[in-house]
Amino acid sequence: MTLTNQTSKLLRISELLYLLSTAFSFYLLIASRTGEAHTVWQVLHPAFSSTLFIATFLLLTIIFTAEKTTHKLLFIIAHSILIHSLFSIIFPAGDLSGQQMAIGRTRLVFDNAVLHGWTGWRPTMPVSTFVFEMFKGINLQAALSTIFARMFNVDILYVHLFLVPVMWGAFIPVASFLTTKTLGVSENASILSSLLVSVFPYATYFGAISVPNSLGFIFFFYSLYFMLRHLSTNDSKTTYCMVIFSVFSFLSHYLTGIMSFSLLFLTLAFKTYEGEKKPSSINTRILLVVSFVVCLSLLPLSFIYLRFFQSASNAVFTLDKFHELPLREIVGLFFLGELVYGFDLKTILLVIAGPMLALLWMICQLYRLKRNPDDKSRIRIYFLFTAFLITLVDYRILKLFMSGLPINEERLWVFSDFIAAPFVAVAIFAVLSSFKTFLKSKSPSTMAFAGLKPLSKGDVFRVLSLLLAINVLIPVLLSGWITLSLSAAYPRVAPLQTTWYELEAVRNIEDNTPERYVVIGDIWTTYAGEVVVGISNPRAYYFTELSKIGHELFANMTQDPSSKSMLQAMNMTGTDTTVAYFIITEPRVGTVEYNRVIQQAQQNGLPTYPGGIYYYKGEEKLRIFYYKKSTD
Repeated sequence: MTLTNQTSKLLRISELLYLLSTAFSFYLLIASRTGEAHTVWQVLHPAFSSTLFIATFLLLTIIFTAEKTTHKLLFIIAHSILIHSLFSIIFPAGDLSGQQMAIGRTRLVFDNAVLHGWTGWRPTMPVSTFVFEMFKGINLQAALSTIFARMFNVDILYVHLFLVPVMWGAFIPVASFLTTKTLGVSENASILSSLLVSVFPYATYFGAISVPNSLGFIFFFYSLYFMLRHLSTNDSKTTYCMVIFSVFSFLSHYLTGIMSFSLLFLTLAFKTYEGEKKPSSINTRILLVVSFVVCLSLLPLSFIYLRFFQSASNAVFTLDKFHELPLREIVGLFFLGELVYGFDLKTILLVIAGPMLALLWMICQLYRLKRNPDDKSRIRIYFLFTAFLITLVDYRILKLFMSGLPINEERLWVFSDFIAAPFVAVAIFAVLSSFKTFLKSKSPSTMAFAGLKPLSKGDVFRVLSLLLAINVLIPVLLSGWITLSLSAAYPRVAPLQTTWYELEAVRNIEDNTPERYVVIGDIWTTYAGEVVVGISNPRAYYFTELSKIGHELFANMTQDPSSKSMLQAMNMTGTDTTVAYFIITEPRVGTVEYNRVIQQAQQNGLPTYPGGIYYYKGEEKLRIFYYKKSTD
């Protein structure tokens, strides 16, 4: 058997082992599925991390072979979908809060409870608010989820849960590969970058939750790729794609949209600079500086102007943090942001390792470009470095100089992660290439050809050490890095996720109540209701998450569980509601309070709904009370 045949056979064995380990990892996730948990780590199978490490190691060995690029990308896509599916597979309704708020709006579209998207026109709605609501990302996500659900004839919940993990897993590695290719590096380095996107915890987290912001990040990454293409070509199709993806990024979420258009303007400025720098160097450099300042200002200013659209933004520029916080905390926020608050050292290192390595390599590349001004990738590296600076500076402006923002400032880290991923891959591949070059220079054939003396024992030891590093140590380190990053991506502290019995209670009510009804419950019950029937459904009414009326009604029912508050809730739905339900959950209110409310409700003559007592692992967890309005 020839050496080529042996290599091909070993490659096929590696690919088979990789597929088996990946399939087994999916099986372990399914085996970890639970009806009650706070975090994925609480119930995740003990063998999952080890199996994922082995799968990642095998994938890296495949990446560094001569296998076809398309095959490598397919393997990476499978790996990416795996690591972004923990929430969707383990929890009955995915991650709590934002993801379930999105399904609450999407469910109404799927069930035709609303006919013009979320928050259509109302006579009392200002035109500015209507315009803002029409372009909110929830409408695009609801449309995509509804189309796929009806196309595959499955419930909207399952499409919603896996929409972003599958799209992220399929498209983000490809976007990273294409973006890295524009820098003029080898295909193997570009392939490596498509895998190393997974070492960034915040990017992994947003790839695991189906919210409009995550869709916007996907479109943003592709708009970034076409911006880099636009810098080196005058093809009109590239220009159209650059604009189209920026528009879709805006339609998905205003944060990603504003960042896309900021970098779009920056691209046009760099294009002008590249075309006119020789005849008018000073003017074009001034243009670049002005463009940088304008692009830097767009995002902070956009939050101020959101108030004119009656949105949830109360953003203002302020220096309050400098007056209220100690100097040590301000310095910590400047360098580490939210990581200064209670995060352990391992999490901090995992979050900052990728961006720091990318920044160092960018600086090295800028120094190299000074000595090689004719490099074809010069303008694209300058552009990415400038874009990276914009994300870093904008984050610190939002964190230190603004308050009342409608979003978490740490979302900007995902932008910097996307920009950093290609540079991290190129840096690691450059180290590997240096090792290989040294090995070739020290190989016996090279030494004989050059007429040099044979290697000493010390040189032989160094060569063998480098061989070990290239073939074993570096893949092990990268596999460990990717596996450990999951511990920072998926929270280790969280409230109790939406449980199996909460979902079953909501389904029970929905399946057995033909009349219009309203449900009184805590915010956790609201999330469960969003999953099954949607939010503020005129036929099956759940108050919104932030509804003061809903919170007051629940508080009144826990203090005095009687028909009085239930009648009051019926009158607040805006429809002819005849049935009201009150759901109380033991893990949410505590055992003592749970027993007290049940006892008081029974004393007040409030009936328990038939089949409305739910047990989990032999313990009572939830009870439903109901009241039906008399029609006499």
